[in-house]
Amino acid sequence: MAVRRGVLALLLATAAALIAIFGFFYFRDNFFTHYPIKVISSKVFRAGQIPWWNFYDDGGQPLAGNPNTLTFYPDNFLYIILPPHIAFDLHFLIHLTLAWFAMRALCRVTGASPHASAFAATMYAMSGLAISATAFYNLITAVALIPLALWAVEDSGPPLSGQPRAAVLHSMITAAAFGLIGLAGEPVVVLSTAICVLIVGWRHAGRIAVAALIAIVIVSPQIISYAEIAKEVERARGFSATTVLNASLLPRRVAEIVIGPIVGFLTEAGHPEFRSRLFSTVFLGIIIIPALFLARRVRYLVIAAVMLFLALGRYNVIVRAAVESASWLRVVRYPEKFAIALTVALVVLVAAFIDRLTPKWRIAWGVITFVPLAVCVVRGAPIDWFAPYRVPAMPPLRVCGSQPINWGTRPARAEYRDAVKTMPPIFGAVAGLRYATDRSPEGMHSLMSRIVAERVAATPQQIRLHYLRICGCAMEGALPMAWIVPHVIGVHSVNEEVQWIESGQFDEHAVALAPAPFANFVSPPAAKVTAYGEGLQDITLSASTPAPGHRPSGHHCPGRKSHDRVAVRPASNRGGHCLARFVTSASCCCVFVARRSTRSPHRRGRASRR
Repeated sequence: MAVRRGVLALLLATAAALIAIFGFFYFRDNFFTHYPIKVISSKVFRAGQIPWWNFYDDGGQPLAGNPNTLTFYPDNFLYIILPPHIAFDLHFLIHLTLAWFAMRALCRVTGASPHASAFAATMYAMSGLAISATAFYNLITAVALIPLALWAVEDSGPPLSGQPRAAVLHSMITAAAFGLIGLAGEPVVVLSTAICVLIVGWRHAGRIAVAALIAIVIVSPQIISYAEIAKEVERARGFSATTVLNASLLPRRVAEIVIGPIVGFLTEAGHPEFRSRLFSTVFLGIIIIPALFLARRVRYLVIAAVMLFLALGRYNVIVRAAVESASWLRVVRYPEKFAIALTVALVVLVAAFIDRLTPKWRIAWGVITFVPLAVCVVRGAPIDWFAPYRVPAMPPLRVCGSQPINWGTRPARAEYRDAVKTMPPIFGAVAGLRYATDRSPEGMHSLMSRIVAERVAATPQQIRLHYLRICGCAMEGALPMAWIVPHVIGVHSVNEEVQWIESGQFDEHAVALAPAPFANFVSPPAAKVTAYGEGLQDITLSASTPAPGHRPSGHHCPGRKSHDRVAVRPASNRGGHCLARFVTSASCCCVFVARRSTRSPHRRGRASRR
């Protein structure tokens, strides 16, 4: 038996290594957000720094401050020692493996036998939800961490009187599980885990509270980083009720849990009416039906019912009314994410049901369960060869827009391979491209950057060209990344800035808009920027001026004082999370006055930790 297990483990490890080297989890958020972000972050990690800032996305976006980047998650060390795409793939494979062990441990601690627990754990790792979650760098962590957290709470058992070391150990394991969930940074996962833990472990509320306090310490770097940008990013203002409820579990898909992907896979062409769903499939198997009635695990039945209630989202009258009436609930989105905890609870029920079967019936149910799951894995797994996504380095152009793709009309692998050729935001960052005037899918741009993107999309072509030139896009007449502003017009609000730009009388090459106190400031004709350079998270500028002058570059960074009081034109950010991408738009341009000297010193701006 031990030899057989060793051979099996070796085969699985070999398969995982081959997938990590030659494969690529390419689908949806992985392609458009997470993979390019991790490539960017890997360069910073290898330089011995913490990735605070992303230069490549719409003039700048926070990395550490964005919980979805998982900047403080433990497996980031892989990016220091391995090529980025291998480390990226291993993130998914490690968490699928951890999901198997965590689910097996959870089933064991709830009373299931080793064979039943292994059956349930394998079913869980092959489930439609687990496979679908490999399209999301952050959600795959929840597949592993929710059962881990529940196991930690269940395994704490009764009060360990006379065993202080054991009690401390249990608390630390629980705190570690909670802390990892917090570092994964997904609010719905945090909420669903908290609900599950309270249902399972309410008798140990004191111990759970201690573990939660320790977890807060573990998560504190992420909390602090987000707190620094919270007032500046659009996500902090919350989403609309429509956005929050957009990805809700379609009622007919509840049947999909039992009978299979009745609306197809997202990786296949067709079914455009169902494209808004989050998970490609939530299939588990028909074994769920007898498990619901015969498992006798009341707490997990309650968890399943509560998670299903919440996952229905807009199709649940109560949930919809709550979200529409309470704006404070709109900082999280997509109720379908509650289906992760729902699946965990259902799998625990399956483990209890398997223990009630004779050996012959276990074999029969194994065939009934795993054959359809295997078919779904083969058809729906969002993985491709890495070769089509291996792109050569390109000049650091700033791009405004890309060729549109009619998504959903062809198999996903063909569509995404074509998308590589168009370099959409922000995948092209892996090749060195910069993007401007795009919208953050995560709501992590500044409010001003959002306004800029909306104006670019809404204004006529002639006005749009002003915005694009101000952005420094790769086009004729684009402003340089750093320049001396000849003249300043003072404005009192963002609306006034927008009115100036769209008035038809504004010349971005001759003037800049700045806060009213700097109105009518004129730079010396001889003033000029002599050098501009970017590091991983720095901008270095040199300028010469015989008198005070304006030198715009980068963004205005609230709360951060310039050492040299120099005006900056929005480019890639030199400070924390900046309010805008460019000077004369709906961004706030802040003008600083150069020191009176015949030659300004070499200046280096360190990226603020936003």
